Amino acid sequence: MRRIILFLLLSISTFQLKSQIPQPGIYQFNNQQQNYFGGIHYARFFNAIDDFLSMQIVPYKEVADFHLKYAIVAVDKTNKQVKIAFLRDTVNAKTKMPGSPYFSQEFLINKDSVYVTSNYESALAGSGSLPGSWFFSKSGYDYFGIYKPPLVKTQSIKDTLSGNYKNGSNYQFEQAFFLWRGKMPKPYLDLRTNDHNDKVFIYDQPKPKAAVKDYFRKGETIVITSNDSQEWYGVDRIEVRKDNQKYYTMDYGMKEGTTFLQTTSGWIKKEDLAVSPWIKQKQQTKLYRFEISVEDEYLKAIKIINKKTGRQQVILDIWAELKSNPVNVIQVVDCNFDGYPDMTFLMQTGGAGPNYTDNFYLYNPITGNFDYNDELSQLSQIQINTKTKTIRSDWRDGAAHHGGEKYVFINQQLTKIADWDQQALTGYFAQESSGELVNGRWVEHNFKGAEVLFNAVPVYKNPDELKAPVDTVSKGSYALIKDENALFFYTEITTTANQFIKGWVKKENFLPQTKSRYTESTPLYDFELIKDNESNPVAIKINTKASGKTMQYLTEVDGVDSTNNTLYPDDYNFDGYPDFSLRTSSRDDAEAGNLYENYYLYDHAASLFKIDTTLSNLPNLEFDSKNKTFSTTRFTKKDSQIQKHIKIYKTQGDKYIIINETNKYEEHKKE
Repeated sequence: MRRIILFLLLSISTFQLKSQIPQPGIYQFNNQQQNYFGGIHYARFFNAIDDFLSMQIVPYKEVADFHLKYAIVAVDKTNKQVKIAFLRDTVNAKTKMPGSPYFSQEFLINKDSVYVTSNYESALAGSGSLPGSWFFSKSGYDYFGIYKPPLVKTQSIKDTLSGNYKNGSNYQFEQAFFLWRGKMPKPYLDLRTNDHNDKVFIYDQPKPKAAVKDYFRKGETIVITSNDSQEWYGVDRIEVRKDNQKYYTMDYGMKEGTTFLQTTSGWIKKEDLAVSPWIKQKQQTKLYRFEISVEDEYLKAIKIINKKTGRQQVILDIWAELKSNPVNVIQVVDCNFDGYPDMTFLMQTGGAGPNYTDNFYLYNPITGNFDYNDELSQLSQIQINTKTKTIRSDWRDGAAHHGGEKYVFINQQLTKIADWDQQALTGYFAQESSGELVNGRWVEHNFKGAEVLFNAVPVYKNPDELKAPVDTVSKGSYALIKDENALFFYTEITTTANQFIKGWVKKENFLPQTKSRYTESTPLYDFELIKDNESNPVAIKINTKASGKTMQYLTEVDGVDSTNNTLYPDDYNFDGYPDFSLRTSSRDDAEAGNLYENYYLYDHAASLFKIDTTLSNLPNLEFDSKNKTFSTTRFTKKDSQIQKHIKIYKTQGDKYIIINETNKYEEHKKE
């Protein structure tokens, strides 16, 4: 008896293709070269209809050269994968296979179709493949085909009638088809490769003292027919053998057989597919202990053993990073607060800071198994507080953006009860967004935050009573800004000693000392732009001309152009009080001719300047004080034309009413 080499293959595509899901089972190579593809299959490869000259369909050379006579297809819709193993006819083959005899990738299932993509990494081991790029396709019930991208050659053909030559492309398609041999008595769920052990024994029963029927050799592919047990796989070992029988045919009379498939069915231990030896873990529960299998600095498999019964649960295909001492990989903690210890371990370290993730397996007291929990495993930097029964997850997206969430389990469902998101703004401030679950409703909050820049900074209960501060905070303390007036922030401060303090703090304690005076002013006030060490705008300091005292700090300066020291005073809302505007840096639509300014309007009731976000987001404003109107013109480039969208507003109290709207088109003049 000669042994077969199984050759696992997956079509590798430079673009994504879609195909029907093939029937699971055994297929046989169709050497009659019958074509099962329709015309649309080939037409999508043609560059242009005028370019097409001719096409040829030829046999897939390597399929014949390597004697790939049979194929096994396994379909697992639960895990959304299709795997194909090509069986090489080693009985009649005379050539040797190049490289590894098995391949490492698989197909992905999306709904009712198979998607083929070169970006997918399989859990199978190995590295062999057919040479070059090739694709998988199926559009019929009982076959699948493999084919190469067409070989395109330029040709010139003489027209026999006119005598003229026509130039174009010849497309040569190399393809092969495998036909389904019929429904199998057992489902083919998966294909695995024995790439670690010289022998993986096949037993006649899934029991500890079962008899050995056969074994898988190293490099052979295992057909999985059952995965109902935590310890065992139901399997088929399929090999090509020489057929010594003779058969009578109508055309040729008696004829000798060539090959046939012999199937050995049985059971294998899941733990036999992992790398030995198994490493015992220090942490245990009262009922269970744990062992791991490690390969190339990766955690590949876990074995969970019931101390009383000896029953095992084997988890394969983990591929987790191994960063700790191998005996301390498994950690035991009650993650869902149900009173039963669960299992967790590091999955991977992350980029952009400490965005590591863990894998979580929650104990199921009904089945006695540890079940993978995807919700917890997708969260980064998890901290489990068994006293408060809460779970915190943090994340970081670079140095200037981070956040997190807080969760609880409600009726054993992971439920988010709070989140926060902090992102750096221009200068010294950060944008704080947060949310919380209040009486079943989600409530959003948006605030700014900043660090205290000086030591011994007083915190006051009331900004109008500054004699006795309630406390002092030091440099580096972080303040969440909940409210403000002209000169103070109302803050919730987390100190460097991790204390929590509430109160009013002078704005100047959050601002650097670098300033530049604006060239213009209003009749009552002078203005200074406060910058950081890199000349980014941080705030505007407004001083009273008569006394020289500071009357306000404005911190809404996002987008202000720090290179422009010109301030533009005017009465922009026509209320009789001078306002001012500042030129902003270019926005995305500046190339079309859209220029913006930040507009700060004087509120005479509060004696403060406040940014007007409506005016600040309208481009190219022009004000008509006589008619108390203003216009905005937005330019949009489209091909060779420029569209001018013009709106005219009238001011009515604190509202802006559109009174006219027009569109104009102009030819774009290239420079």
